[in-house]
Amino acid sequence: MSAIQVSLEARSYFIRVGNGILSQTGSFLKELHPARKTVVISSKTVLSLHGEKLIRSLRRAAFEVESVAIPEGERNKTLATIERIYSALSRLQANRKTMLIAFGGGVIGDVAGFAAASYLRGLPYVQVPTTLLAQIDSSIGGKTGVNLPSGKNLVGAFHQPRAVIADPLLLSTLPARELRSGLYEALKYGVIRSAELLELVEKKHKRFPSRDKQGLEQMITKCARIKAEIVSQDETESELRMVLNYGHTLGHALEAATRYKTFTHGEAIAHGMIMANQLAEQLNGLDASEAGRINASILGIAPLPRPRRLRWSEVFRHMLSDKKFVDQKFRFVLPRCVGQVDIVKDVPQSAVRSVLRSYLHAES
Repeated sequence: MSAIQVSLEARSYFIRVGNGILSQTGSFLKELHPARKTVVISSKTVLSLHGEKLIRSLRRAAFEVESVAIPEGERNKTLATIERIYSALSRLQANRKTMLIAFGGGVIGDVAGFAAASYLRGLPYVQVPTTLLAQIDSSIGGKTGVNLPSGKNLVGAFHQPRAVIADPLLLSTLPARELRSGLYEALKYGVIRSAELLELVEKKHKRFPSRDKQGLEQMITKCARIKAEIVSQDETESELRMVLNYGHTLGHALEAATRYKTFTHGEAIAHGMIMANQLAEQLNGLDASEAGRINASILGIAPLPRPRRLRWSEVFRHMLSDKKFVDQKFRFVLPRCVGQVDIVKDVPQSAVRSVLRSYLHAES
C-alpha cells in the first residue's frame, strides 16, 4: 500500500492506494475522526457490488452506518440530487460530527463532496472511489460541485476530504468503457508531467484490470502522486493546478453540448486533448511528431465515439460559459512536448472555432 500526502496545512490528508484495502477502511477512519456516525453516499449498483465489505469494515471499527443511494451518471449531477441528499441527511439527523463517505465514481464523489461542503455549513467526508477515473483524479483535491444546463461544474466549492482510500481491486467489476474512460485521464497525467507514465499506460493498458494488478496499482499511484503534488502547491486553481485542465476546456463543452448522453467524461476529454494538440501545434510549438504520438496513445486505448451531427457552434456556445473563459479570452493548457505543458491565457477565438469546425467535420 502507498500513502501519499496532500500537504495543505490543517487540511492535509493522505491518499491510500492498495489492492484489497477497502476492508481496512474502518480502521483508517477510526484513526482520523472521533465521530461514530457515518453516512455512505453511493449508488444501488456500487452498494450491491461492494457495499457489504465497506459497511462490515466500518461496523468492525464501531461506526454506526447509514447509507443513501442516489442515481448514477453525469445527467444526475444536479442540484436536484443534492437536495435529495440534504433530505436524507435531515431524516437521519446528521450533525457536524457526522462523517459522509463518498463511495462511487466521479459523479458520486462530486455531489457527495458538495453536500458535505454545504450541509450545516460543512461536514467531514472521505472519498472511497470505485472507478479508475475517480481513483486517479476526481477524488483528489477537494473540487466538489454539480452541473447546470448551461455548463459543467458551474456550482460547487473547494472542500477537502479527510482521506482518499483507493482500492484498485474494485475496478474488476467496472464496465470496460468506464475503465477506458479512466485510462484517457491517466494519459493526460503522462502528457502534462511524465513521459514514463505515458509509456506505462501505452504498454500495459490492455492487461488492466485483471491480468496485471500490480501494474494497475502502480499506474494509479503515479497519477495520484502527480495530482497530490500539484494540489499541494495550488489548492484553489489560481495558477499551477490549471495544468490539470488539459483537454477539459473543449471536452466539457462536448459533454454539455450532447447533454451528457454521448460520451463518458474520459471520452470527451480524449477528444478535447486531440483538439488541444491541434491548437498546440499552431500556437505552442508542439512538434507534429509529438502530437501524433500523443494522439496515437489516445486512440490506442479504443476507438472514440464520434460526435455525429454535432454543430461546432453549439459546442463553442458552451465554451463561452466555461469558467476558463475570462475577460472574453480563452485559457488553454497546451502541450509543448510529452511531459511539459503551458497555460496559454489568450488563445484567439478564431483558432478555437477553426479547430472545432475542422475536427467535428472530420469526425462526422
